[in-house]
Amino acid sequence: MLAPPPLSVYSKLLEAFGPQGWWPVSVSARGGPVYRPGFKGRLSERQRAEICVGAILTQNTNWNNVVRSLLRLKSAGMLELERLSAAPSGRLQSLVRSSGYFRQKARKLKIFAGHAKKRGRLSRWLCQPMDILRGELLGLWGIGPETADSILLYAGGHPIFVIDAYTLRIGSRLGWFRKPGYERAQRLLSRELPRSAELYAEFHALLVQLAKRHCRAVPSCQGCPLIANCRYGSRQG
Repeated sequence: MLAPPPLSVYSKLLEAFGPQGWWPVSVSARGGPVYRPGFKGRLSERQRAEICVGAILTQNTNWNNVVRSLLRLKSAGMLELERLSAAPSGRLQSLVRSSGYFRQKARKLKIFAGHAKKRGRLSRWLCQPMDILRGELLGLWGIGPETADSILLYAGGHPIFVIDAYTLRIGSRLGWFRKPGYERAQRLLSRELPRSAELYAEFHALLVQLAKRHCRAVPSCQGCPLIANCRYGSRQG
């Protein structure tokens, strides 16, 4: 079975699930993230900060746990870089406890916030050339490729494809990746797709939706929009 072109997979997922509106900003007063499909506006400084914080907190946990931490940070007035960098470690740990690994994540937030604060406005710092900014982010303790690229794409609007465990799983089942790895997968998708931050952001979100609904560790193939293209799904039929 030939691997389907990534752009055709994107089209099928978009038709099946619709626009996802990632990254969700801001956390609403009623307790949930606000998704805004088709949003074309300019992100505020606070929204950029919230995306950066969320990208760090979502490491090794699910988004629902992150939302609880974001709500607590918002209630405490801590979704600002100045306050995050100055917050006592114990206080910050208690606020982000729901996201897991709370001691390490509190430290990561303080390091990131302190570094970003020295760079001035987030909108100005994040508009640097992508390669320079990515290297700077990767130089911070606790920031790996997926977190750095999430910040670059969703907070900075840079055209870089975020690779996560869901993307590697789906890509392997579709035949895109023979030997899955972050950099290899990122190069392949960047080569096969138009260079567009908007498309990359939407495609990444759609792949996450597919993984949650169908392409789980133990797949649930019934109703999957990609069943005809998937090596695993074709064996189930």
